[in-house]
Amino acid sequence: MKLFGLMQPKRTFSELPPDAPRRKILLMRQDKLGDMAVTLPYFRALKKVLPDSEIAILASRRNKILLKYEPDFRQIIYDKRPHKFLLSLWQVFRFHPDVVVDLQLKESATSTIYVLASRAKWRIRAVRPVKLPFNVWVPIGDDWHIRREMETLIGTVAPLDVNSVPQEIKLSEREQAFAIKFFSTLQVPKNRLVGLNISAGKPERTLSVPEYSSICYGVLRRGFVPVILYAPQDKARARQIVSYPHTRGAVLAPETPDVLCAIALVRELFALITPDTSMVHFASAMGVPVLALYTANDWNCNRWLPWGVPYRFCQSKDHDTMEGISIDEVLAKFDELVAEISR
Repeated sequence: MKLFGLMQPKRTFSELPPDAPRRKILLMRQDKLGDMAVTLPYFRALKKVLPDSEIAILASRRNKILLKYEPDFRQIIYDKRPHKFLLSLWQVFRFHPDVVVDLQLKESATSTIYVLASRAKWRIRAVRPVKLPFNVWVPIGDDWHIRREMETLIGTVAPLDVNSVPQEIKLSEREQAFAIKFFSTLQVPKNRLVGLNISAGKPERTLSVPEYSSICYGVLRRGFVPVILYAPQDKARARQIVSYPHTRGAVLAPETPDVLCAIALVRELFALITPDTSMVHFASAMGVPVLALYTANDWNCNRWLPWGVPYRFCQSKDHDTMEGISIDEVLAKFDELVAEISR
């Protein structure tokens, strides 16, 4: 990274000059699913205000699926495999944007290589205490929500009205039919269906099977039907949760062919209880109220709270794990959320 610091221009700006060309724009979001879900509305808002600009999105192999039904954007896919990585660098080089925006806050050698390959005259990123080859450094607050960060960074290219564009992740009839087929077998009204997602990208952000079963029991006692959502690797844990006598009535969601089918399931719920993972942002995007469970890391919690929907959150007692989370508090927050939704 020190080598890249030698390439920082002597003259830098805090905003993109008004006369800077915006014919081609590269937005770099080659990270996780949740990051893409949060940022998608801002991509759409930028396209709305700059309809004649060609906008490319650098996505990752993991999060590119959220762009499946987004025809307004060119896609370039970051892939660690050497031949694929070189191909993506060539695509960025050929695209040759006027403006490139790095949407990752942490310094990244990969992002910097893409920026250099782009040959963009205007290179935008958040202010960081390190020198890098960018010439537009945008101040970002330490305590900002991720949505505010994205609005500020992408809004440097052009003023945005994110409320004027759809917030939802786009689904096709295939994914919608998958969800409808499952829920039609339950014959349970939507206002009784509560999702309980037991998976997270980091295992330390999940609860134990007994803790999840206790939440399940509490939801059942309140007259709701818990729908257990899980990643493929957690199927055995999900089966164990619904196998207890006190969780009889809870329902195991079907295995989903892909993330879009999982999102289609979430859209049909009354509310979702989930640890800190992309599901928080899938539910937020689809208009589903959320009860989110976080560690005691306040910075991370505040940055990744649900958005645009009624929500509550609980935190554990440990900075890095879910150890010490209170199930009584979780259920009390659930009651608060239900009361707010039902007003």
